[in-house]
Amino acid sequence: MIEVVSGAVIDAARLISSRAQLKAGVVIRSLASISDLQAATRLFDEVWQPAPGETSELQPALLRALAHSGNYVVGAFASTAGTADGSPEGTADGNMVAAAAAFMAAPAGRSMHSHITGVRPGLVGTGIGAAIKWHQRAWALERGLDTITWTFDPLIARNAYFNIVRLGARPGDYLTDFYGVMADGLNAGQPTDRVFTSWKLTAPAVLRAAAGQPVGPVASGGPAADRDPVELILTVGPDGGPQSGPGPEPGHVSRAVIGVPADIEGIRRCDPALALRWRLALREALAPMINGPRRWQVTGFSRSLGYQLDRPTHLHADPHTDLSVDPSEGAP
Repeated sequence: MIEVVSGAVIDAARLISSRAQLKAGVVIRSLASISDLQAATRLFDEVWQPAPGETSELQPALLRALAHSGNYVVGAFASTAGTADGSPEGTADGNMVAAAAAFMAAPAGRSMHSHITGVRPGLVGTGIGAAIKWHQRAWALERGLDTITWTFDPLIARNAYFNIVRLGARPGDYLTDFYGVMADGLNAGQPTDRVFTSWKLTAPAVLRAAAGQPVGPVASGGPAADRDPVELILTVGPDGGPQSGPGPEPGHVSRAVIGVPADIEGIRRCDPALALRWRLALREALAPMINGPRRWQVTGFSRSLGYQLDRPTHLHADPHTDLSVDPSEGAP
């Protein structure tokens, strides 16, 4: 059954989007002119740093086709002031600081796939990415969609935290070397493993995140930990490399933790061989647990521990059930 979203939910989503834009100091609007689409391509190139001779992530002509056919193509522009009602409309100063593109996906009429979002270097962590996501959610709800999907690199801790804790999205399948060989400055020399992520726009966890309440795992070390033994599958070793645990014992452990390094991007720049070790170790640990019919569910992410996974209580359990908040986790 397709859930009909009420006008009140859509109005609330618009307000959340406006407040996120105001907080980040941006105005987000759809892109249509060739000059704006060319600016978006230049911004993507600035973020992804394609190698000499390589094409851009998205060419202006493709962005034009996506936008003209009713898909989501937007730019975030630095704003000079907000308005009294919290809406920053009309205050852009013309400086594009981020861009994003998404297209309609299966199931038809219900889902959209967010392919790319880029924030100008130096502005990551200022709330612009969050503003785009909340704008994307309002845009999708206005068009009768109930789900947005995307992929992200599971080794990048800040992205995992943002997606899982700040947005309430839920990782699904582990996709091995999903994009194949890429020669840009962010991915060169490394397999492009990704996790396919689903954002159910009116799920309880997402509504909680929309209200500004981070969603995360149960805090470790308390009574919950005594009731639910935790198995450490992968941790950061003394040398900064991956250190494997024994793995979950069938039927004995209901919760597992898979750690990742705090800054894999820095490791890639300084020690590509170590970064590759992490890629292969995470693939070996995470892929078999979240792929397949009896998949474990990623239910949280802690900056100190990594991914929290819970053994499903039954086949095809809903990965968007409400989650408890980890009081040790704050805003990024």
